[in-house]
Amino acid sequence: MRKIIIIVLLLVSCVRNQEVVLSSDQLTVEGVISENNFAEIYLTNSLAFSGVIDSLEVAKSIEAKAKVELFDGETSEILTLKKDNSRFPFLSYKSNTIQGDPNRVYSLIITIRNMQFTSKTTIPSKPEILEVNFVESLEDGVINPNFKDIELVIDNKTIESRYFKVLIKNEEEDKFNLAGPFIFNTENISTKTFPLIVTYVDFENHVKINQLEVNKVFELKLIAITKEQFEFWKSVKGDKSTFIENSSFTNEVKTNISNGAFGYWSGENVTSVKFKIPK
Repeated sequence: MRKIIIIVLLLVSCVRNQEVVLSSDQLTVEGVISENNFAEIYLTNSLAFSGVIDSLEVAKSIEAKAKVELFDGETSEILTLKKDNSRFPFLSYKSNTIQGDPNRVYSLIITIRNMQFTSKTTIPSKPEILEVNFVESLEDGVINPNFKDIELVIDNKTIESRYFKVLIKNEEEDKFNLAGPFIFNTENISTKTFPLIVTYVDFENHVKINQLEVNKVFELKLIAITKEQFEFWKSVKGDKSTFIENSSFTNEVKTNISNGAFGYWSGENVTSVKFKIPK
């Protein structure tokens, strides 16, 4: 079972340094817009969690009655609700006209239950992968010749892109999964390049199992994200490589959505690489 963070299953969080009890009407926002792509906004309502998850209640948590507006400084658009059964939440609000441009500021307005939630974001510069190398994989200090880890060498000269997330998948898989690390930053790194060791593990009975098997083909996405999205994921332990199951978070949770909503509205920029793991 892969590492999953379901951010609607929370009890108590601190949002912007104020304690908030998350009730069934507490809005959660997962919104992104990337270069040359349409915006996509997922809205859910938080659920009280007492150890048992009712799948029907989880499905009901999806917010399908909001008015979602997007502005890029010149054009405004009301986003359209669309369905995708391949993921959760399976409903999202998508733009049909406005696409991501790094030179613009994108304002989001969500209106629901006579309340308005707002946020702004920009798109970071496209990240650059200079090299993809492969290093020995160790299990309990012993080299396993059937698996490798990945070393990415990243261009670190662009100050507009210092926060990242990493997704990966085997070419036989339909969807991308969280790599290790899922998020990282180079905010305090002054070198022109930055080496990053990337792993891809599955969790079986809470035991890590390496997926980077030699002779198999993988695709990796290095995604530049905003500081606000990075801080959100970090606050819900998204920078940890441990398995998170049915968790609720009582630490301070970061958000850049106004009016007490939970989550993030973030620009993104993606670089993809495809490679075969060598012997």
